[in-house]
Amino acid sequence: MKKGIIFFLFIISVVFGNQSCGDTPIDDDGLLITDRSECYMSMFELMGPDNRTVLVSGTVVDTVNCTVVATAKFGTNIKHVKPYCSLVTDAKLEPAMGVWTDFSQPCQYTVISGNRKVKKTYTITVTVQGQ
Repeated sequence: MKKGIIFFLFIISVVFGNQSCGDTPIDDDGLLITDRSECYMSMFELMGPDNRTVLVSGTVVDTVNCTVVATAKFGTNIKHVKPYCSLVTDAKLEPAMGVWTDFSQPCQYTVISGNRKVKKTYTITVTVQGQ
């Protein structure tokens, strides 16, 4: 019985031992490169200094024209907000979000597919409610 278990463990180690982390392709950012070619942004959010949303309802993410149109609450300083978004699985974004950003002019972000072959640049326009 003991020899059977040892033999079984030996076979498992041979089968799975030949696979290593080095076999998977990694990009310059340390992210896994996959075979996914989908490339889109699905949600956009802006946070103020208190880490609460500054957007009113009605943000439109247009995946065909690669645009985002959002409206911030009246009185928001859109020169000092943090953007966040959701992307399709395995995609990445350049430049990174989550840093203080000036949206007084439209900003551009590029979504890059999981296979790193498809790139789509989104233009994000934020206006302040009542202006």
